[in-house]
Amino acid sequence: MPEEKKTELERFLKKKLYDVTFTLDPRDVEGEITSAALVGEFLFYRSNLQGHTDKKGMVEHDEKFPPARYQPGMSQIGGRYYQPMERDPATGVFSTRLTLPAGAYPYGFQLNAELTAPSQDERTAWQNLMTADGSYAALKEFAAPIPDPKNLPSAPTKDGPQPWSRLCVGTPEDCPWLPAADPAVKGTVTYLSYTDIKGDARTMGVYLPAGYDRAKEYPLIFVSHGGGGNEADWFCQGGLNDLMDNLIAGRKTEPAVVVTMNNSVYDWEFAVIDQNLLQCILPLVQRVFSVSDDPARMAFCGLSMGAITTLYTYMHHPERFQYFGAFSGGFCGGEGFTLENPHLQDVTLLIGCAEEDIAYNERNIGVPPTIRALKEAGIPYLPYFVPGSHDWFCWPEMFRHFAEAVLWR
Repeated sequence: MPEEKKTELERFLKKKLYDVTFTLDPRDVEGEITSAALVGEFLFYRSNLQGHTDKKGMVEHDEKFPPARYQPGMSQIGGRYYQPMERDPATGVFSTRLTLPAGAYPYGFQLNAELTAPSQDERTAWQNLMTADGSYAALKEFAAPIPDPKNLPSAPTKDGPQPWSRLCVGTPEDCPWLPAADPAVKGTVTYLSYTDIKGDARTMGVYLPAGYDRAKEYPLIFVSHGGGGNEADWFCQGGLNDLMDNLIAGRKTEPAVVVTMNNSVYDWEFAVIDQNLLQCILPLVQRVFSVSDDPARMAFCGLSMGAITTLYTYMHHPERFQYFGAFSGGFCGGEGFTLENPHLQDVTLLIGCAEEDIAYNERNIGVPPTIRALKEAGIPYLPYFVPGSHDWFCWPEMFRHFAEAVLWR
């Protein structure tokens, strides 16, 4: 691995440890609570990532570890952890403690739960929970965790609800997608209503950098969520606004306007999503905000199904956007997806995923076949792979690299 990539990976893996106490007051929850447990993505693994390659193409499923078995150099990885909480007999408040490395974690509380043997059915195995000793169990009766009543996720629009609370551990020096301490460098996130391609009322999320000035012209970045997601995901789960704040404050990327949208409502009909972007979202953004219309100052990126959306836009409109980022998704063929547009030679595409990502496979929507198709067609691309899986530990790091090392270069 080149020295600069090795240094970057070491930075990504070097994390401070923090003691975190979680509490749940029964008075904040409706109904009687007999027991409570903390549930969240608090799992870790030891990465085998060696570089940026298209040759593996298989998820390895390395062993995952609970927080108590975390060791320096391990990476966060998707998967649910379950830890019972103790009730204070005097106050009735439930609490538990974890020691965690710096980072952002989705979490919630499981109420009145009973555990049973883990599911062996592939359709329900995602519901299995790792417990403190590293073994797995399942809920006897499945019920979704509730978010933390004292740290509720933002649900700003009718289509944008968020199921998990977000725990931020550490500082931006530990992890760049954590909130900045200085209010002066914080941008704003608002949600703007618009009429979409079908005549329905929809919402887009808009990030404006700190000190936004209509007298200036800003580069423009469109960002798509993945399957089942919405326009709030990247801000609420991915900390995209915090990441932009920190990159801009550190002069690692230019101040830019970032726009998110909800593509799930179109059942991933890429042609519809494409026209909604070009006919409805883009004209409104350019009318309301001081953004560039120069393709060299415009970018589109997305995760998972949003990565496939990115590739559709890349293949159809390389003359409209200069920069594309496909995170955890690919497409090397199929209706509407071709590499025949000659303008593909002139734009910049970043493509990659996490090393244990479900997108790291040999299906046509996998990342390795798409990279090989690009290579065989002689089309330039930038590969980028990170530790983790198909999760919010992968995608902020993908965007960080996209914004810091690719955009506006």
